[in-house]
Amino acid sequence: MSLGTISDAFLAAHAAGGDDAAFAELARRYRPLIGYYSSGPPAGIDMDDLRQSALLALFETCSRHDPAKGSFRALAKRNVRGRVNAARVQARTIKHRLLSDATRDGDEPGLWLEARLAAPAGSDPLRAVELRDELREYAERTRKVDRRRRYTDEQAARAVALVAEGKTLKEAAFAVGASRDRVARWVQQAGQSRSAGRRCFTAAEIERAVALVGDGASLREAAATIGASSCSVLRWVRDSGQPRRRRARPFTAAEVERAVTLVRAGATLREAGVAVGASKGTVQRWVRQAA
Repeated sequence: MSLGTISDAFLAAHAAGGDDAAFAELARRYRPLIGYYSSGPPAGIDMDDLRQSALLALFETCSRHDPAKGSFRALAKRNVRGRVNAARVQARTIKHRLLSDATRDGDEPGLWLEARLAAPAGSDPLRAVELRDELREYAERTRKVDRRRRYTDEQAARAVALVAEGKTLKEAAFAVGASRDRVARWVQQAGQSRSAGRRCFTAAEIERAVALVGDGASLREAAATIGASSCSVLRWVRDSGQPRRRRARPFTAAEVERAVTLVRAGATLREAGVAVGASKGTVQRWVRQAA
């Protein structure tokens, strides 16, 4: 299919993506517009510079154009006119006029400074091509490499299946070598409930844990019996409305006597409590009872 039958918007989208042929076709179509605004350059700038500014404006239009907001031609005309006029205004500033007047000696082009001085080595077209190739190679070497771990579809499906079977997010993540947050994202993308990855306790297990706490067991002991956490057991106890019976640790007579002896020997209540595994208040009560 010929490029002449393709719309400007279609060419602009491909040119923004790096299609040189599409941009060349756009530059050909808008050559009269570019030539119109580039004609009659002021002192300090030539037509090629204005044409370069117009081409840059045309390329920026390709990147910014949104077909839903208007036609490409209107936006291109406005951008080209604005960029070329800005270049004209900049060339008329005092600092640029001083340089332009200093490089000219009369109206004869052969007497101008740019005609009398040799061109720098970098202006050689062959050298420019070499430098462009070197820059392209350098850009390829310094390009950022995405080093993020990639997971296969089989790994994601396995993690989601493990969560559906009742495994926690952490367990499923460990099985496939991923993070917990990534497995959670896979589960969400699969449309699966997050609650599927949580351990569900039966009513009998909950009643057993609450009964153990009621008989004097600690939250940790009750939780270890059924494989739950202390926080879950505490929540079950509070929901049941059953008061917690805190079981005091029984101390032997030898431990009480040792703590009292340490205090009378000059040790502090805390030091004596640490020696027998009791609290400071408990040791103080033993000392009062032995007095």
